Amino acid sequence: MLALLAVFFRYAGVGIVTVDFPEKADLIIVLMGSGPDRILGAVDLYEQGYAPCIMMVENWQPGYELLESRDVDLPRDAELAASVGIQLGVPEEAFIILPGNARSTQDEALIITQYLKEQQPEVGKVLLVSSKFHSKRSAKLFRWALGDLDREVKVLSCPTTYDDFNAAAWWSSREDAKRVVSEYVKLANFYLVDRWR
Repeated sequence: MLALLAVFFRYAGVGIVTVDFPEKADLIIVLMGSGPDRILGAVDLYEQGYAPCIMMVENWQPGYELLESRDVDLPRDAELAASVGIQLGVPEEAFIILPGNARSTQDEALIITQYLKEQQPEVGKVLLVSSKFHSKRSAKLFRWALGDLDREVKVLSCPTTYDDFNAAAWWSSREDAKRVVSEYVKLANFYLVDRWR
């Protein structure tokens, strides 16, 4: 038993990472919740010709409604990420930002699924850009959500290469250790609760 726990501990960081080889796709989806690393990864895929557009969902921000009620215009993370992409040479029209006040990856997956159902029935393959430590769970969530469509949509996990997560030695960094623990808790929640809703 101790040997199994030791093996799990050693490879726990690797166990939350999913990396697929990118293929020509219809969309690049960038998940919110990180810094510039994710949009940089998406821009690389776009520049390499893997997909013609980059999609994001507006995320919820605490206090945003209060500022809005006072006529203060605060750009959301998706708008800031698109601005970075435009400055890096991606045409403005290549960005699709969906409204939604997403509070979680599951919210993003459900909002995008609804959009594809209503607006883009021809989409059959997407590249999902997140952080390495978030890549396994996000791919599972999107495959689960897109399973509600009347067609198969292939999800390829293409985590950004610009984040600093060290899967092989996750215990050596407090930040990486927090990420690993958090991801396993959220994976357990997905398997036990969210997927049955």
